[in-house]
Amino acid sequence: MAQLTELQARNLRALEDIDLAPDGRANLVTGHNGAGKTTLLEAIYLLSRGRSFRGSDLRQLVAHGKPAAAISGTVAVGEAERRLGLTISGRSARARLDGADAARRPEIARLLPVLNLDARLMDLVDRGPERRRLLLNWVTFHVEPGFNAAWRRFRRALRQRNASLRQGAGANAIAAWDGEFCRAALEMEAVRKAVAERLRPRFAKIAARLTGTPADWDYHPGWPREDSLEEILRAGLDGDRKQGNTRFGPQRADLVLRLGSRRARYIASRGQQKLLASSLMLAAAEVLETEGANRPVLLVDEPLVELDADHGQELLKAFVERGAQLFIAAVETTPYRRWMEAREIRLKEGALV
Repeated sequence: MAQLTELQARNLRALEDIDLAPDGRANLVTGHNGAGKTTLLEAIYLLSRGRSFRGSDLRQLVAHGKPAAAISGTVAVGEAERRLGLTISGRSARARLDGADAARRPEIARLLPVLNLDARLMDLVDRGPERRRLLLNWVTFHVEPGFNAAWRRFRRALRQRNASLRQGAGANAIAAWDGEFCRAALEMEAVRKAVAERLRPRFAKIAARLTGTPADWDYHPGWPREDSLEEILRAGLDGDRKQGNTRFGPQRADLVLRLGSRRARYIASRGQQKLLASSLMLAAAEVLETEGANRPVLLVDEPLVELDADHGQELLKAFVERGAQLFIAAVETTPYRRWMEAREIRLKEGALV
């Protein structure tokens, strides 16, 4: 189990300099709108992933008039302690591990896995497949050591094939990438599908508890199961040319969520969407914990919005029972004080108070 035991942030957006020793279980980040609550969660996310969940322009992370932003932290992993750091300047970010430049970001991501449940959480249910696919990739990365290498090979083949399609290359030039595309695709798809099957019963159990309705999903690999991927690519070449990209493959995979017997995207209320999306995240956290990866830190922004009191209480209970280190950002603190024990981290105009 990994725990963030220290966090420092300098010149990050509108935050004042932050030095924090979080609680190992539950932390309640409080303050009025604009106090810096989401930015504090963002600092933890940045430390793990090297990018923000609020946008891709790194320049926006640096406080106005400052040359760079810096985030650092100590992670306790069993008996050991590891120091993580990230410096952001202009359009670039430099990661450090134990004081040295980190050449391999995956090592940092595995030391401090984080799951972010923010205002866009419900996109997991009511939008297209990209965020569900990204979550499945993230879980697979953490529990299947060979997945990252296969995924990188696949991404390279996909980029090259798509570039050939857009450039109007001949059929032989495009087909030259099909072999590597299919080999890497089938390798990563085999492990990703296996992880999806291990996630599925956990999601169903948590979602049924939180929503009171049976929930499940249908896994779609990104191409018709009855045909070989290589044959599909060959037969679909003309259509791919018109689109300028590859229409079939694991880059099109999806988890089609169902609530009862119908697709959740079309029937779930906003509250049900939040509960289903939270169930996905909690199932992901459970798989990491039970399969030997570091238990993820949960970053949760205003979890009670869209929920009535009973469902909100049950959701908080599920978060606490997970046993992960928890950071919840909220303006109104009364329900949290009533339903859970947590260390309060108060912010006012970007400063700890």
